[in-house]
Amino acid sequence: MHSIEELEQYAKDHYIPIARKALVLFLIDLVKEKGYKTVLECGSGIAYTSIQLALLDNVYVDTFEYYLPRFEIAKQNIKDFNLEDKIKISEQDIMTAELGKGYDLIFIDGAKRHTIDHFNYLKDRLNEGGTIVVDDIDLKVTEKIERARKRQKYERAVRETKEFFENIEGYIATYMPIGDGIYVVSKK
Repeated sequence: MHSIEELEQYAKDHYIPIARKALVLFLIDLVKEKGYKTVLECGSGIAYTSIQLALLDNVYVDTFEYYLPRFEIAKQNIKDFNLEDKIKISEQDIMTAELGKGYDLIFIDGAKRHTIDHFNYLKDRLNEGGTIVVDDIDLKVTEKIERARKRQKYERAVRETKEFFENIEGYIATYMPIGDGIYVVSKK
């Protein structure tokens, strides 16, 4: 795939979740406004978001995708956009990754049941003046989850995530109704 439109159509045709356009535009504006250079993405999907961020001048992205079929698609998409020098993609769970350097922006868009764990693992990698954006706070896919038990687990994870960010200490967490709802988090 060689265009953002092709990525969007592929995601739609194959039922692959990608960040909503409004959220990607918010991230792009945030990176430009703050002059961010380094981005860590938790949950590559098909590299839709990381590609758009890496298309900005002097922005470099480290992204992680543990699901092999999506990792392979993302890797090919990064190659198709000639961004191998600006996006480093790893096929592994971010919780097992060795992350030595700091990041200006950390975008958490992985499995919802792990959002709090991801935040706690990644927060110390945030550069001074950096921002963490957590996606899918209000994701409305619960209607699509057929089994009641699975739906209840998902709803509980969303509720616990909201409570966590509403009561977080040492950080400023601001809810924004962009896309499927986000928290924008920075150190106090």
